[in-house]
Amino acid sequence: MTGILLICFRLSINGINEGSITACISITINVIASGLISKFIHKYWLKWFSMILFLIILSCSLMIYQNIIYSHTIFPILPLYDSFIIGGGSVIAAFILFLKKSNELKNALKESEERYRTLIETSPDGIFVQIGGFIQLANNKAANLLGAKHPSDLIGIYVFDLIDTSYREDSLNRFEQFIHGSKKSDQKESKYIRLDGRSIDLAFSGSKVNFEGKPATMVVFRDISEQKKAEQKLQQANQLLHKLSMSDGLTGIANRRYFEEIYTIRWDEAILSQKPLSIMLIDIDSFKKFNDTYGHIEGDNCLQVVANAISMNLHRESDFSARYGGEEFIGILSDTSEKKVIEIAERIRESIFELKIPNINSLTELYVTVSIGVATFIPNDSMERKEAIDAADKALYTAKITGRNKVFVFNKVDNEYLQKQQ
Repeated sequence: MTGILLICFRLSINGINEGSITACISITINVIASGLISKFIHKYWLKWFSMILFLIILSCSLMIYQNIIYSHTIFPILPLYDSFIIGGGSVIAAFILFLKKSNELKNALKESEERYRTLIETSPDGIFVQIGGFIQLANNKAANLLGAKHPSDLIGIYVFDLIDTSYREDSLNRFEQFIHGSKKSDQKESKYIRLDGRSIDLAFSGSKVNFEGKPATMVVFRDISEQKKAEQKLQQANQLLHKLSMSDGLTGIANRRYFEEIYTIRWDEAILSQKPLSIMLIDIDSFKKFNDTYGHIEGDNCLQVVANAISMNLHRESDFSARYGGEEFIGILSDTSEKKVIEIAERIRESIFELKIPNINSLTELYVTVSIGVATFIPNDSMERKEAIDAADKALYTAKITGRNKVFVFNKVDNEYLQKQQ
C-alpha cells in the first residue's frame, strides 16, 4: 500500500515521463523485495538491515545506470543519499520497534491487570488493597466477610477502624513495623467488627504490592470464627480434663498429685521471698471405727463434709488444701505466721466438731473429730521439701498420742520427749 501511494504521488506531481517511470519501477522493485525479505527473514533487525542494504544496492544501481546513460554525477549525491537511507532507515526501524514494544507492554500490563482483578474477584478468600490504612480495592468475599452489601462500600474505609479495640493498638504497631521493615509479608489473627456491628475472627496475611503506581498492602483474609470456637471448646475440655486429673474423685478438692505440683511452686516462692511456709496435716480420728459402725457410704459422705469444712476455712486464694490419702488431708499456707496458722487450724478443728457427725465408737468424742499437725518453716536451699511434711506428720502423731481432737505444732524437742515417753 505504501508503494502504491508513492507511485501515485510521483505520477501526480511529475506526470508520466522517463524519470517518473524509473522511480515507479524502483519503488515497485523495492516493495517486492521488502515483501520477500519480511516473509523469509523473521529476526527484526536482520530484516531491517536487509531492506536497507537492498535499497542502497538498488539506489546505487540506478545512479550508476543514470551516470552511464545521461552522464549524471554520482558523487557527492550517492554517499549523501546512502547515508540518508542508512540513518533514516535505522531511526524508523528503532521507532517502530519502540512503538511495538510499548504496545506489547501496554497489552501485557492490561492483561496482567485483568488477570489480577479476575484472581481477586474469584478468590474464595476476602481480599482488599489498602494504602496508608485506607481500602482502595476489595472483592465480593471481602464485602461479604466485613458486612458490606457491595465491595464499593468498603472503598475509603480506614481498615483499623474495623479492628476490635483490644487488638487495634497491636495491629497498628505491627503494620508500622511491617511497612518500614524488610519483611515482604506478615501473618496474624485478629478480631474485626463488621459494618453491621457483629464481631468476626479473621486470619489474614499482608503482602507489599504496588497499586496504581503507589506502594500498597494487599491483605488476604478468611473467617476463623468456627475454628476459634472449636479451639475454645477444646481448651475448655482440656482445662476440665486437667481439673479432673488434679481433683480427688470423691471429695472434689485437689488430689495428692496436684498437691505435689502446688507444693513445689509454693516452696520455691518461699525460698525466694524468705517468708514462712506452713504445712497442716489433718486426720479424721477413729475413722476406721466410723466405717465399721456406719458403713463405707456414710464414710464417703463424712470425707466429703470434712473436705468441704477444710476448704471453707482457708479463705485466701493462695491457701491450698488437698486429700492426702484415705482419711488424711493436707493444707499449705504461704506467708502466714505460725500464730495465725494455729488459729486457722483450731478453726478447722472446731468447725468439724461443731458439725456433730455421730461417731459413737470414737476413742475421743461421740462425734467426728480431727487431729491436726502443724509445721512452719522459712525454707532455704539446704532444706528439702519433704522435711516440712515429715515435721507436720510428727506433729500430727503427737496430737494423736496425746488424746486426739487437738492441734499440735511441730517442736523438735517436745516431739522427741513425747515419743520417748510413749
